[in-house]
Amino acid sequence: MGREWYRLLGRGGSRRPSTAHLSDSKESTQRGAVIWSGTPRKTVFMLGAGATRGAFSHVRVNGKKICAPLNGDFFNVVESFVRAHGNSGGFATRYERVRKVFREEFPTRGRWPIPMEEGFSLLYVSKDFPEIYVPSRGRHRQPGSRREIEDFLRLTFGILSAIESRVDHSNLYARLVSHLSPGDTILTLNYDTLLDSALLNAGWNPDKGYGLIGGSNKIHWTRPKPEPSTSLANVKLLKLHGSLNWYVRGSFNNLAEVFEKKPSKIIVSERPRVNEFAHFVRQIAPPIYGKFFGHKHWRTLWATAHNTLLHAEVFVIIGCSLVDTDFHLSGMLSHAVKTRKSEHKPFAQVVVVDRTRVRRKWLRLLKGCMLAKCQ
Repeated sequence: MGREWYRLLGRGGSRRPSTAHLSDSKESTQRGAVIWSGTPRKTVFMLGAGATRGAFSHVRVNGKKICAPLNGDFFNVVESFVRAHGNSGGFATRYERVRKVFREEFPTRGRWPIPMEEGFSLLYVSKDFPEIYVPSRGRHRQPGSRREIEDFLRLTFGILSAIESRVDHSNLYARLVSHLSPGDTILTLNYDTLLDSALLNAGWNPDKGYGLIGGSNKIHWTRPKPEPSTSLANVKLLKLHGSLNWYVRGSFNNLAEVFEKKPSKIIVSERPRVNEFAHFVRQIAPPIYGKFFGHKHWRTLWATAHNTLLHAEVFVIIGCSLVDTDFHLSGMLSHAVKTRKSEHKPFAQVVVVDRTRVRRKWLRLLKGCMLAKCQ
């Protein structure tokens, strides 16, 4: 993925023109041969876990290599992270509890590791039925919660925080930011704040850039405010699955309520917070089959994202595998494509930065809705 990133953004270290857009050619162009013309065109970027994975190679935690996790190798990354910490931080204990569940309650028939989304979904659906999902011995838990869900989330937060506190600021997200133009929009499914930090370092304004309802008083700065950047004016970062730095009042014992609220505070810091706030939980849409978004806050974010897809001229997809179980994403994309086709408004250019199999899946979805593609 990193090599595809370099082909897209260019290998040079100097700043490209701020109008980071593709040529008007109606012919298919070789993948990665992107022309950054001087004519601004409204661009929407769609980023998945592969974008963060490809933005840097790895970091080292106590000598161990840690990569940004993907859905398929999440538990491999967790195991490396736990080994790096040994007995410190409580991570080993948390992981052992999670692992025990899949040994005793959900035998995986020799399949291990299992994908992140499958693992969390099994934990979450089992919380209400201790009579069914119980070990053969020991005290039964109360229905409605299970501590392994908190363990899973705290392991996730710990890994992402450890990565961001160690990654080089000159990663490929910083290079992407240097190519943005006013009015560009980034849609991301990622919880991490690597891209947020790259934008902030370049002078982006999160008060308006996050596109959240409720005003700017929920933004809490713990770092110096950078000089505002004109090239990043009106650049939106829409985090459709929440963020590591969004907090909502609640507890891990009632996650359904936490997931359905809007964020009550957003922390803007130079280094990610490792510990949790008392009486607050980080707000993410959990990695579960059939994600749920009960608050108007989420509907506003997704409606804004849908609207940008209807009016964009260029669509750039980086490291987003288009998982079939992300029903909201599939529905939003399919509806946007159908609408654009009916109005005879194809994208001027589509760029997909990913493995061949994933690129083909995206191009099938967008077939008939693009004048040119990079492949």
